[in-house]
Amino acid sequence: MTRMYFASETPKLFGVQVAVLALVIAAFGFVVSLIALGWQISKHILDGGRVKVYLNPAILEPNFRLITNRNGKWPISTKDLDHVKPENLEVAQLVVENPGRTAVTVYTPSLAVYGVRNQEYTIAPRMFNLEKFGSDSASTENVVRINPYDRATFLLDYWSIVPRVLSEAGSSGIRLRGNVSVAGRRRSRKSKRRLQWRIPQGSWTSVEGLDYLSPFTVMWRELYKLTSRPESEVGEGTGGHSLMHGGILIHTVLAFQERPSLDDFTEQFRRSAQEFEVSSAGFAFYASRMYEALDRYSGHLEPWSNFPGNSSRGE
Repeated sequence: MTRMYFASETPKLFGVQVAVLALVIAAFGFVVSLIALGWQISKHILDGGRVKVYLNPAILEPNFRLITNRNGKWPISTKDLDHVKPENLEVAQLVVENPGRTAVTVYTPSLAVYGVRNQEYTIAPRMFNLEKFGSDSASTENVVRINPYDRATFLLDYWSIVPRVLSEAGSSGIRLRGNVSVAGRRRSRKSKRRLQWRIPQGSWTSVEGLDYLSPFTVMWRELYKLTSRPESEVGEGTGGHSLMHGGILIHTVLAFQERPSLDDFTEQFRRSAQEFEVSSAGFAFYASRMYEALDRYSGHLEPWSNFPGNSSRGE
């Protein structure tokens, strides 16, 4: 007689074969291990030094205040512009934050330029020193160490390069993004693409709705760039050296009812410096540069007599 043997059924738990449950548990453990590994890697990266870059349009009134459009959008729009002093500068505020737990070194704060012959490149314009302005204090150092949860701020004279860059761009103008290099990283870090500045052809100001500038403002901006010094070099008062020259400029401008010739202006500029007991060395060069700036703003100037800003407008 032939005997028949039957294998016993596979054990079950809660109606599911134990082998299947073991496979599910093993797969679940593998997934959890991968998640834990990914978290450890992410935590290591997030805890390390890293930077975030922001680019804001701003108006600087040295030794007084800084008006900043903190949403990063260009141009700057503010209802307070009627009260802005004529001694002001339109600047780009480049903010570099370190949200990591270790310090990081950044260098070469600059602007990334797009729209010129379909090429991307960076430009590092002149930076302005701004002391005793709290978190908005700005450095002119080219290499800065940023501690954990801290930030560094730079004020860039971007209008000194925009006209030339626009002359090389197409009809659509240019786009700008904040840019900074990070020590130990191959790639530089940039501000957000969606907040890049789109500057069209023909632009001459970052202030929305502004049609004219006083000649004094145009000349003072140029003079400040030529004479500004850090507070550590000129003593108490941010930009004190340039503000002293600004007083001489006011005295000179008020001596004329309309725009004088360059020679007459230079001569009066020197006489005003003597009254302020300041050496007039270099004043001829300053005057020449200021008149070049006036010519660049031709068509956007108030009458010379509208000082320091009259409600009537130039033609």
